[in-house]
Amino acid sequence: MIAQLHGGGWAVAALLTFGCWVVVALVMAGGATMLVRPDGSRVDVYGVPNGLSAIRAWLCPPLLLCTAWSLPDRLGLILWIFIGGSVGMLDAVDGWVARRFGPVTQLGKAIDPAGDALFFSVGAVGSVWLGIFTWWLAVLIVVRYIGPLLLTPVVFLLRRRPELVRTNWGRYSTMLTGLVLFVCMLVKVWGGPVTLANLVVGLPLLVPTTLLHFRALIARVVSSPSVPDPKTAPAP
Repeated sequence: MIAQLHGGGWAVAALLTFGCWVVVALVMAGGATMLVRPDGSRVDVYGVPNGLSAIRAWLCPPLLLCTAWSLPDRLGLILWIFIGGSVGMLDAVDGWVARRFGPVTQLGKAIDPAGDALFFSVGAVGSVWLGIFTWWLAVLIVVRYIGPLLLTPVVFLLRRRPELVRTNWGRYSTMLTGLVLFVCMLVKVWGGPVTLANLVVGLPLLVPTTLLHFRALIARVVSSPSVPDPKTAPAP
């Protein structure tokens, strides 16, 4: 539909959507070994919560096309508001479903932050293209979400195994990021000063929580158990 409104680009839209589906499918398939409850018991189904997380990730590329391509009038902004808002709500829904109906698994705890990173990074980039965010606020959000993912290999090279769950400040940061996006989106719809809204609302809320989130992550890594080097470990 987006390609039709844009006047072309069917191949790009199809390849992007299919490629994202393949990546999500591979992640879910590779994460089958993490279908373990907190008590250590195995789960033989992925469950609705993990499915909602997968849908949220799969919808991100089509959502980004709403902002990257030229659409009639303000249709791109309208689609962004309604579709993006619905996709964003899945973040709250999947957690509630997992806690209320189950299953809560290690896979869910791992892919939920990864889904947040993908969605809010796409949201930041798309918001720049729509004139909702300034580039510096978008960079702050992308660093907040993509930074921990990029540093994960470093943590594993250091042989640390921190718990794969959100930090408290990570939760606060995610909620405030959604609030900032909502407020700045309203300012854009009403034709208000977007840059001023980014300064007054975005920076005071997101800079401190981002720094505190990274501080909590570093503290978690430092205090996490280390895995012994197999070369130096004593033989059984």
